[in-house]
Amino acid sequence: MEKGKSRPRCNSKPPDVNNKELIEELLLIERERLKVAVEIEKERKIVFPETSIIIRDIIKLNDALNGKEKNTGKKTKPRRRPFG
Repeated sequence: MEKGKSRPRCNSKPPDVNNKELIEELLLIERERLKVAVEIEKERKIVFPETSIIIRDIIKLNDALNGKEKNTGKKTKPRRRPFG
């Protein structure tokens, strides 16, 4: 039996979440995940709660990329729905 490996440790220096390139890369990844999730939902004719989490993450990343602040009290235009 192979000797157990030690648990991975978290990065002592977290990545810079204000890095525009990192946010753009994460946004692309989340958009691809959303495409896959929607296709699976269509094939199986079921809605998965995880898809809502992906959408929420896309909104947060998009807001971070565009410099929008949470809870500013300002009225904004409603977001376009990702589905038809």
